[in-house]
Amino acid sequence: MKRLALTGLAWACAGAAQADDAPPPGWSGDFGLAGRVRPSHIGSSGYTVDALPVIELHYGPDLQFSLDDGAKWTVARKGGWTFGPVAEYRQAFSDSLSAGAHHPPDAVEIGGFAACRLTFGEVEMRLRRAVNGYRGWSGDLSFDTGGKVGKNWEVGAEARVSWADSNYTDAYFGVRPRTAHHLGLPRFQENDFATVGVEIGASRRLTANTRLVTSIALDRIVGPEDPTPSFRSRDIPTFTLGLTYRWPGP
Repeated sequence: MKRLALTGLAWACAGAAQADDAPPPGWSGDFGLAGRVRPSHIGSSGYTVDALPVIELHYGPDLQFSLDDGAKWTVARKGGWTFGPVAEYRQAFSDSLSAGAHHPPDAVEIGGFAACRLTFGEVEMRLRRAVNGYRGWSGDLSFDTGGKVGKNWEVGAEARVSWADSNYTDAYFGVRPRTAHHLGLPRFQENDFATVGVEIGASRRLTANTRLVTSIALDRIVGPEDPTPSFRSRDIPTFTLGLTYRWPGP
């Protein structure tokens, strides 16, 4: 789970390792396929297995596109901080929902980010608004770290806190806000959705261009408190295993 998508896909081994080595000028990227074990839906105690593509593109140090982390463009730097717009695609998992449960659509979220590179990692904050789907606000605060371990291994880790307003809670669980519905600027309400989590990823170089990648994540839902028929577990564990091709090669 990363950036509130709750998918367990922070390819920290391919991305966090770049804390030590900035992407070269021009295009570069990782492409591949991964298998994933995840909860059938948010709040589910059952699991499902699916497959998904891995795409992580960079154009120099300022522009990146990832199926997991969205599109991000650094347009300003000041005092060690970077700033810019960000766009993300939130996949709405709705497998094995109980009868009468909400079936929320996927959503596109647009907003901005601010990040600061520290000695041992990077702190980043994001705020976004969904332009379709639940049409609410969401945000994240994360710390990423990682790098090379030996000749063939890269490792990464992330700690994060994620939030979405009561529009999200209503769309996914049918739990309506207890305060007046609002439009415009984000506000915190009693039935907002919030999680805290950690993720660890690793990458093993098989050849000059191919890598075996894996990650394991555990997020914990800390809000809202109201139980619903679809809300059976507050833990969201995710495991992924895949194979990628790094372009261009060494």
